[in-house]
Amino acid sequence: MELAPQQFQMSKKDGKSVLLKSTDKKGFFTLKSNDDLIFDACNNAAKACPVHIISVKQR
Repeated sequence: MELAPQQFQMSKKDGKSVLLKSTDKKGFFTLKSNDDLIFDACNNAAKACPVHIISVKQR
């Protein structure tokens, strides 16, 4: 995705976004980081997501 290219990549197979360096648990992909820049980038991507499938939480 253009807003967070270090965290997301568009799949050439189906055109969906893929969360890079994530873990998959029952179809939910998770990336844990303490880096505020990653949080900000992913939060911006979530806001821009046309299908509202991205969820971001800060601990």
